[in-house]
Amino acid sequence: MVTCGHKRKIKIFLTIGLLIIILIPLYNYSKQKKTIPKIREEFDIQGLTWRTISYYYHPGIYKEIYNRKSNDRLIKKAKNIGANYLLIRVFYNGTENGGLVGNDTEAEQRLREAIAMAHSQKIKILLTPYVESRDYWDKNKKWVLSEKVWTDTVLKWAKFAERNNVEMFAPGVEMNLIFEENVSGKWLKTILPRIRKVYSGKIVTAEHYDIERWKILDEHNAFDGYDCIGLTFFPRKEYNGVSDIRSFEDYATYVEEEAETIDMLSKKYNIKCKLAVPMGLDYWKGTSSPENPKNPNPDAAIVAQATDIGLNILAKHNFTGIFISHWASEPDHFGKRKDVEIMLKEHWIKTE
Repeated sequence: MVTCGHKRKIKIFLTIGLLIIILIPLYNYSKQKKTIPKIREEFDIQGLTWRTISYYYHPGIYKEIYNRKSNDRLIKKAKNIGANYLLIRVFYNGTENGGLVGNDTEAEQRLREAIAMAHSQKIKILLTPYVESRDYWDKNKKWVLSEKVWTDTVLKWAKFAERNNVEMFAPGVEMNLIFEENVSGKWLKTILPRIRKVYSGKIVTAEHYDIERWKILDEHNAFDGYDCIGLTFFPRKEYNGVSDIRSFEDYATYVEEEAETIDMLSKKYNIKCKLAVPMGLDYWKGTSSPENPKNPNPDAAIVAQATDIGLNILAKHNFTGIFISHWASEPDHFGKRKDVEIMLKEHWIKTE
């Protein structure tokens, strides 16, 4: 027979057990809240590119880049270094007859989940459809992307961005490399009011600066009416006909000149928001150049040092924001190397 005293002991043990179950998670949550880093706002927009396993569409790419486990890992890394924006791309390949190859059904499913996960951690999103193929500027092939096909694609994803509360949208990346420059200048003007009809967030450009391609866009007033003027920052210099970057001084000179160009465009179009979208380093003393296509990307330490210089220059020019291209200790970026993450943390996290 169970005595009253025995019953009281059982109740006490059950109560203690219940309290432990409740208090441990609360303790862990409290501890976790204390370790959340305090962001130092060097820029209003401190952005990073979501993983880039491939610049080109291939079956399974969304599962590779935007699976839940990978999303969770990458978002935590972004938060820990002070980022408040992530750049998400919808991937397409071009075709010889002007069409596109992709998987919109898989893209919508995976991107919807990725965006929701980022938003739950208070990270905002820049979304853009993305097509890249060297065949568009290969002189021997010179493919031409259909304006109608791309327009329909852009409007489709602008509607998706609206439904999923995406904060910022770009109608493509470096379209003045994909389309002929004059065509892209006119297209950027005509697509803007059509996007406005279906999307209420900020609409930005992410166009190619190099070889003065921006000038043709400017001749068509292509930037007029956009919420932010954004150009891609991938420094290069011609050394006796060879494209490369061979010193940090040359890197800084390029970034300074491009920043001054965006300053000028910002004043001309009365657009205060200025973006480097994205910033990366494709060339370094012969690596990753057309002359040496099999060479690896520049070393993580080099990219970190160059990006540090770039951030300081853009801050001096009062840029609104930046999106870093390659930055993560991920298989498709720098493997286990954290050089760029450590550098960004020094810029974007407050030290006690």
